[in-house]
Amino acid sequence: MTNGSWAGLHDATLESMELRWSSGEAVLRIRTGDPTHPQRVVVASAVRRIGCDRQLPWGFSVSINEVRGPAPAGDDASVLELEIEMQSGDLIRIEAVAFSLRDAE
Repeated sequence: MTNGSWAGLHDATLESMELRWSSGEAVLRIRTGDPTHPQRVVVASAVRRIGCDRQLPWGFSVSINEVRGPAPAGDDASVLELEIEMQSGDLIRIEAVAFSLRDAE
């Protein structure tokens, strides 16, 4: 996945997050407003850690401000980290073995 694809999520709407405990998979459903890719899905495989604040320090928003990563998480090169900064000021952090960004089915 190219960084440009992840950067294209700026101003997209986070519709839902789901952690599938038994498989260790996290799925985030996103509406982009881009007619060529209107619905996207972020899939994190073999999730090690997930953190999600919803304190709304900048006020209520369902829109994504910035996506950072996926990038190596610390010293373990086998684990990647993805950070999604919401326009509410909240941060979603996911550590997983792999990430993909694809069109929703």
